[in-house]
Amino acid sequence: MKYIVICLFILTSCTGQKKTGTSKDINTILAILAHPDDEAAFGQILAKYAAEGKNVFLIIAADGRYGVEEHAGIPAGDSLALVRKKESICASQILGINEPIFLEFHDGFGIVSGIGEYFNQTTRMKEKLAQSIQEINPDAIITFGPDGDTGHLDHRGISDIVTELILREGWYEKYPLFYLTWPKEKLVSIPQGNMTSLNYVDKNYMNIHIRYNAEDRNKLFKSLECYKSQLTEDDVKNWIEAELKDTTYT
Repeated sequence: MKYIVICLFILTSCTGQKKTGTSKDINTILAILAHPDDEAAFGQILAKYAAEGKNVFLIIAADGRYGVEEHAGIPAGDSLALVRKKESICASQILGINEPIFLEFHDGFGIVSGIGEYFNQTTRMKEKLAQSIQEINPDAIITFGPDGDTGHLDHRGISDIVTELILREGWYEKYPLFYLTWPKEKLVSIPQGNMTSLNYVDKNYMNIHIRYNAEDRNKLFKSLECYKSQLTEDDVKNWIEAELKDTTYT
């Protein structure tokens, strides 16, 4: 049995206290991510909590309109955004979580159209996120760390925006914020389309380990088949093989 590592964020650093992850006092979980398919980064954890009867929500900030993959033959724009929305809904059903909340901002949060549009979209994004967080009232929020998982600019961006919002509103005690991180000791990088590298955090700054079982993992594997616009059959196969080979912290 493996476990993925989640790092608890406090101000600009993680706490040094080590503890085993528990869902005892957590009933509502909110993951806030950048794109449709980002949930695959830790889908087994979302599936785990859903199977335990927790209320698991997912907010996806951007619509994935620029995530063009040659094998899919779908051009950038509204058509691709719609396909990716359906793919994320498909994956969420397999993982057993609530249907995603799509904020439908553009990839890059509008920067493709200039800095003015970027400020416009990120300002509205913070407003929508603040409203959704209060409506959902989660016991825990999970997002990417400042490393952005693969380092994708939108991953880093959503991490920054969520962190800013929690700190600005004084919400840390009310809505504890957790970061997804990978240890430097991780033996295998998980293929993610054209991005096959991960960014890492020193294990001394990782303070919560969340265990999952084979059933949780298999739900993730099944959900990968939903992302046909992003992953080929070989991509899915390689991803699964990499997960099964990874013995880091087993």
